[in-house]
Formats: sequence, C-alpha cells, structure tokens
Amino acid sequence: MSAILLTSTDPHPPDCPAFNYESDPRRGTLLGARVDEILIALLRGDIDTRNSVLDTRPLHHRLFVGLTPVNCDYYAGHYRGEPFRCLQHYRVMVPSDPRVGSPPVAVQHNLTELASIIRSGLDALEGGPPLSGRDRLRYLIVFACRAFEIFLRVHPYANGNGHSARLMIWCVLGRYGHWPRRWTVEPRPPDPPYSDLIRRYRDGDKNPLELFVASMLVP
Repeated sequence: MSAILLTSTDPHPPDCPAFNYESDPRRGTLLGARVDEILIALLRGDIDTRNSVLDTRPLHHRLFVGLTPVNCDYYAGHYRGEPFRCLQHYRVMVPSDPRVGSPPVAVQHNLTELASIIRSGLDALEGGPPLSGRDRLRYLIVFACRAFEIFLRVHPYANGNGHSARLMIWCVLGRYGHWPRRWTVEPRPPDPPYSDLIRRYRDGDKNPLELFVASMLVP
C-alpha cells in the first residue's frame, strides 16, 4: 500500500492584515474616550445591559471603528468566521495558552452556547426565588466570571476580545446595581495578576479570579 501524503492549506487570504490596534497612535486618546462614553451610558441606563452581554458586537464596533486596518472596517463589530473576506478564516492563537481561540467555523456556535448560558443565568436571577443580598452578589460574581472566561477562550474577534469581555463584567454586575469601582476596560487590569488569574480559573482554580473581581467593587 502506497503512503498518502496529507497536506493542509490555509484558506485565509495571505494578504489580509492582522488587527493590531495597539500600534495605532490614536489608541491612547481615542479608545480611552470611547470606553468612558460607554461606561457613562451604562451608568445612565442608556445601554441595554442584557442585550449587550448577549451580543457584544455593537459595543465592539463602537470601541474599534476607525482603528481597523485599511479596507477591513468589518474587523470592528464582527466575529471571526463571519462571511467577510479577511474574517471568515481568521485564526487567533495565544502562545501561552493553546486553549484560547476557537476555529473560525466554530465561533458562532460557541457564542450561541454562551448566550444560552447567559440567558439562563439572567432568567434565574430575575425569575427565580429571591436571594439575600450577599448570596445574590456571590451568584453574580460566579456567573460573570464564568461568562467572562468562556468568552475569552472562544476569542471571537480578530482583536479587542479583552475589552469586550471586561465590558461584559460591567454589564452583568451593573445590571443589578453593583457597578465596578476599579475594574478597568482600558487599560486592562494590573498584570500581574490579571492574566495568571484567568489561566488559573481555566485550570479549575476559580476562586482567585472571583475574589479579584469582587475586590473591584469596593473603593
């Protein structure tokens, strides 16, 4: 029997640019100002927190429009795997954690599953038996961290996933009056310990990240 050489080809167009907003000289002022506008709108009740945590694309677009590469405006507000030339086969990889980055074809399915988890969690809070203030906050933090980690593991966007995930925390906690005091969207929270806490959570040690998020609720 002759051997068959199996080869793989990457369908992602080689001329598609990476989304590296970090190198944009406007990042420091533009992105920070947009985050402030969104947080103020959340505090005022001008943004629907439930819809925003179920579908982060409108807020991702609001954050990153104009910071995308030339001819790739759709990088802002669209998932990897959506039918755009440079997003449909856009893969991401985090060398420090190979668990991060769903294949583009799986992103929408994984986020649909996440939306189902989020919807069930919110419905339980709003339609289930009332919880005491302490138990309610504990549930919220556990729930918010679970959604946060799953979203980051899927890594649905070409970039800007961390900003979107941190806004999800704001939406979940703020919806019930627990507005973070020190949970920053831009810049990211202090690192260390931020990245290590996420990896530990992913490894099954969930308490440190949950305590960290809880600590962001106090001055």
